Amino acid sequence: MYGQITSGRPPLAQPIDTVLGHQLSAQAKRFAVEYSDFLARVEFKDITGHSLNYIRSAEAHFSCDGHRYTIWLDTENPNFEALMMHQSMRGILMERGFPKTSYPASAANDALLIFLCSLLSSAVTDPIIDGCLIKGGYGVYDREILAHSSMEQIWLDSRLGTPKPYGFIFCKWTLLTVLIKLDSTFKGEAVNLLHAFIRKKFQEPWELADRLAGFMTKKGFAEPYSSLIAMLQLRSALKLEEKISIVDAEGIRF
Repeated sequence: MYGQITSGRPPLAQPIDTVLGHQLSAQAKRFAVEYSDFLARVEFKDITGHSLNYIRSAEAHFSCDGHRYTIWLDTENPNFEALMMHQSMRGILMERGFPKTSYPASAANDALLIFLCSLLSSAVTDPIIDGCLIKGGYGVYDREILAHSSMEQIWLDSRLGTPKPYGFIFCKWTLLTVLIKLDSTFKGEAVNLLHAFIRKKFQEPWELADRLAGFMTKKGFAEPYSSLIAMLQLRSALKLEEKISIVDAEGIRF
């Protein structure tokens, strides 16, 4: 296993059955049993207590300081368990050698760049995460809710006019479209409508995402090395080489 990080804490004597005051369902308890070794190295925190405003406004956040994992969760979210399992699987993939993205320290206050940095990673790894969860019989975030919230974002972003090539909105909707196209859990009428809405409002990002997703599907992206190549190709296509670093399992930056 690549880059396994230990916290110094012993493995869990018993799998967890509550997280941040939430009594876990039978499905989530089964997840906790299967991945108890990893969860022994995780600290869960209420996202409302995070020091950064843009993270406090999110539903979930994953971080690793090199010694321990922290998963921040919105305790009021109706998809709390799905978010918990999703972020846990993100850390598990990192331990299996999958790459991650990073931004320079000088951009610590650049919320837009930090968002794109996270989204670049998610466009490749979230479909893998969701595939692992579905294969294991676990739940994923409600796609109907996600599709409707995404359509609200499209409406708001489209009011700003045609996105500047390779600007924030352009990159955002290219990456989100790649994610939706690669993730097999995105299906149904609401998702079909979302596809059409993106294509109508952001045609150039949609067309670029369609080409990129097609290439990634053909070449594969579900292993650490192929995932690294896919991230590099996405970054290059969006001209983000000077802004976002990609870090492999050995800590080498690209």
